[in-house]
Amino acid sequence: KVKAKMAQGMGKLRRFALTTVNEDYVARMRRRRQGDCQRCGLCCKLVFECPFLKNLADGTSRCRIHGRKPDNCTFFPIDERDLRDRDSLGAATPCGYSFRKA
Repeated sequence: KVKAKMAQGMGKLRRFALTTVNEDYVARMRRRRQGDCQRCGLCCKLVFECPFLKNLADGTSRCRIHGRKPDNCTFFPIDERDLRDRDSLGAATPCGYSFRKA
């Protein structure tokens, strides 16, 4: 369990660094990204549950600061590694996002 949390933490740091210093990579990957958010909230539970995550009665979730959320949240998932991080939480259903092959 500790190893999984460490991997999730490294993913969080990687996303922060990418959105801060490698905007070209993020833009390229966004062009490859397809699909839509299913509002499962799992991306907001990596390492710890975000205090701005609101879990709704219908099983979906929403961000309480959606218009002001940080770039590493806005651009999630940046690439396939982020989907693997999300799936490491034991996701019963796949993420609504996927990536076209380059």
